[in-house]
Amino acid sequence: MVNDGFDEKRLKNILEILSNFNTSIESVQAYLQHDLRMLSAKERDRKAALRHMEETIKIASAVGARNVVAVATYGKPTVKNPREKCIEIFRHFGKLGAEFDVVISIEPLGRDRTTFLPSVSEVCSLVHDVGSDHVRLMADTMHIHANGENVAEAIRKYATEIMELQLRDTNSRPPGRGSIDFGPVLKVVREKFKGLTCLEYQPSSDTYADFANALEAMKTISATR
Repeated sequence: MVNDGFDEKRLKNILEILSNFNTSIESVQAYLQHDLRMLSAKERDRKAALRHMEETIKIASAVGARNVVAVATYGKPTVKNPREKCIEIFRHFGKLGAEFDVVISIEPLGRDRTTFLPSVSEVCSLVHDVGSDHVRLMADTMHIHANGENVAEAIRKYATEIMELQLRDTNSRPPGRGSIDFGPVLKVVREKFKGLTCLEYQPSSDTYADFANALEAMKTISATR
């Protein structure tokens, strides 16, 4: 997953690494959503967040990615009728996704990061209400675990709904370095899940070595599916 906060030089380095692994870019994250608020009561804030998402969709299309990772909001929404507003916004993104042949996947963040639709089931319900083939569900193993849910069972239940699954251990560490039991998780991934699978982790000081190692891990997981 490439996030669009990289400068041109750093992005070029990442693309060079990708070329060594003969790996295409499948997903782009709307990274500035950590700071921007689509469900803010302030119109200026909403417009900035919408513009960022629109630009990310176009970037994803330009690099041949088929997915954009989005969130509804961090923290607490301040706009009136946030769920209705969220549906309206993602219907707009769905139309743009259809135009650029990109799917927008909404990530449930977990109760420690948002008060708005923190669970996989709630975001899945939102996706159904949006009603667009270009708006799907995303899932992150760390957030599922943080909500006190069984990670493997949650993935099994929503396997056909999830466009992208991020494999991440507790404290944003790579799988196997935290508290999540990834044995059952990977078994469900191999047997039930047909969407995009990626690693997400907090890198060390040697960013590019970490990235190369993560790609190797992904190749190993994919080979056993």
